[in-house]
Amino acid sequence: MPSVLPGLLPLLLVLPPSAPTPAARPQEVRGLWVVRTGLFSPETVDQVVDRARAGGFNTLFVQVRGRGDAFYASKIVARSPLLAGQPADFDPFARLLDRAKAAGIEVHAWVNVLLTSHFPSPARDNVVSLHPGWVMVPRSAARRTLPTDPQGLLWLVRQASRTDNDVEGFYISPSSAEVQQHLEAVVREIVRQYPVAGLHLDFIRYPNPDYDWSLVALEGFRRQQGGVGDLLTLPLQRPDAWEQYRRGVLTSLAERLSSAARSERPGIVVSAAVVPDEATAVHHRYQDWPAWLSRGILDAVCPMTYTPDTRIFRQQVEAAQARAKPGQRVWAGVGAYRLPIDDVVEKIATARQAGAAGVVLFSHESLPAASLRRLAAEVFTP
Repeated sequence: MPSVLPGLLPLLLVLPPSAPTPAARPQEVRGLWVVRTGLFSPETVDQVVDRARAGGFNTLFVQVRGRGDAFYASKIVARSPLLAGQPADFDPFARLLDRAKAAGIEVHAWVNVLLTSHFPSPARDNVVSLHPGWVMVPRSAARRTLPTDPQGLLWLVRQASRTDNDVEGFYISPSSAEVQQHLEAVVREIVRQYPVAGLHLDFIRYPNPDYDWSLVALEGFRRQQGGVGDLLTLPLQRPDAWEQYRRGVLTSLAERLSSAARSERPGIVVSAAVVPDEATAVHHRYQDWPAWLSRGILDAVCPMTYTPDTRIFRQQVEAAQARAKPGQRVWAGVGAYRLPIDDVVEKIATARQAGAAGVVLFSHESLPAASLRRLAAEVFTP
């Protein structure tokens, strides 16, 4: 034991113990979703960062995977065809990270998980073209798709989905073990290769309750239910179990991707953009984000509170806040694409009043220079 000077000992005995240092409050996230149109060229990348800095934003959520493609250097998935006019060595994500670091802006990798291709036809090197059997199938096409050839399956799914406003393209099925392995590999590659602060999961939900009636999902459900019964009849006979099966499969995927990201980059913040109404999320999109928070799968949740109604907006933010555990964060999604700047400012103030740890505006395309100046002057001041 170290010795103490004799004259110092009485003083040490009477000094009060030092007070514990209070934990620092996390910095408010002043976030901006950057869709892939901001990554088409070096010039657009630089503009994104310059405009974010001008608006007072401190966090960018960058769509590095839009439709099953890559806006980064990947050995797993195809480079986005939208980059066809750029040099092969142009890495938009690497450039954005460098520019954002110089500007003091944090970057999260935004990954669209299940939505993988636009209609009508995926690119030849898109994962949907390479593995058509991975595609989610709507109920109306289930009987016709079971015996069909792979390319015929894509046509049938597209035809069945063309009038469904909830469906934005081809989705891949979380019931497939190969899909889960593929998505884990995608996440690991991004998080290992780039010094991101966070992984942001989007489209980690079903389009609507009529999905997923693919062969792999139906077979998975039948195995769970004991291995007997007609593939197409069993979900109708056990609707509650069928819902729970789809929720469980999606939760398993969310947990797998979260664990993969954390193992590759300890301390990374894992978040998800989620349907704000809990009943709709859980029972219609099978996105049980309250359970994802409860189980620690997510560090932060971003409810897409795009409503123009401020009362509903506040209720949705407060409901998410009630689900978050200590240390977890709620970032309110603000639909800047559908709101005048006065309403955007109002929503940000409301989110703060409701206790949100930040806001994320959708999207970088929706804010002209005048709106950015106002945000910097009135809302996102230093």
